[in-house]
Amino acid sequence: MAITYPYTGTLTDFGDAPFPSAYPRLEVDPERDAFSSSGPVASRRVPVPVASDGTFTVDLIASADLNPPTRYELRCDWFTVDQAGQEVLAGWASWRFTAAIGGGPISTMPDAVITRVWYSTTPPPVDRAGIYWVHPITGDVREWSA
Repeated sequence: MAITYPYTGTLTDFGDAPFPSAYPRLEVDPERDAFSSSGPVASRRVPVPVASDGTFTVDLIASADLNPPTRYELRCDWFTVDQAGQEVLAGWASWRFTAAIGGGPISTMPDAVITRVWYSTTPPPVDRAGIYWVHPITGDVREWSA
């Protein structure tokens, strides 16, 4: 059986506060199919439970223990609720990282890369460069740079 290690984090908004009212969904998956010491590892998204304070833990096989060595993507989708009570995707962020042997906080993993996307007819609510703003009606995409 392949050895797994715990990788941890805290899911927060830009103000460093948890945002359960935005209905976040967190998932992780390897960037490609690979092999571990116990056999094939399929590249598929796996839900990651998030506590009300935003903390989470996910057990993964270290990237170096996969053949070929494989990075992971941690993705968070968040939603609003429309007048009909339906969830509507508001935005998402993903973090690609190399899972180091021994586990630990994902924020300290090698080669961490973040992508942020905001789906709305209005501009992103924060003044940060590097957010991709997608207009849900026109399909226009632009990089937000406040």
